[in-house]
Amino acid sequence: MSMKKITLAVLLATALAGCGGSKDKAQELVEASGMTKQYGSMVEMVSTAYASRYPMLEREQIRNVVRENIDPEDLKDKVVEIYADHFDNDELDLMIRANQHPEQAMAIILTSKKGRDLAEKVMTIQTTITKDMQEAMADSDEAIIDALDDLKDEAQG
Repeated sequence: MSMKKITLAVLLATALAGCGGSKDKAQELVEASGMTKQYGSMVEMVSTAYASRYPMLEREQIRNVVRENIDPEDLKDKVVEIYADHFDNDELDLMIRANQHPEQAMAIILTSKKGRDLAEKVMTIQTTITKDMQEAMADSDEAIIDALDDLKDEAQG
């Protein structure tokens, strides 16, 4: 049986049992993983994409519009929900430890079958997180474009 099928079976069993982890643990993991720094990088990346379409605007204006339309708390809440739904408290604890001690993370994860299984599961769930983040960005796209168009019109007088 392949690792993907095993992981899928584990995820299905978890979903059917309804045994997600606590939101507090999931919140702790999101904090430990440095999502706040990732938000800054994401704003920068999204701003760069819009900058090519709005060369008449200053980069900081574009960043501000992106920040106004993509709420870091909403994104964080989505990730917390996903983690709480898909991982139990033991798994969340292991991931928190790995994030708090990055120099030992590989040893923490690779030294046990449980750790390796968790690593496989994290990769699967990461796909869900990425998809949800892309959807959140797409939902904000229209509002960002409207605001940037307004700024462009003001700049052109």
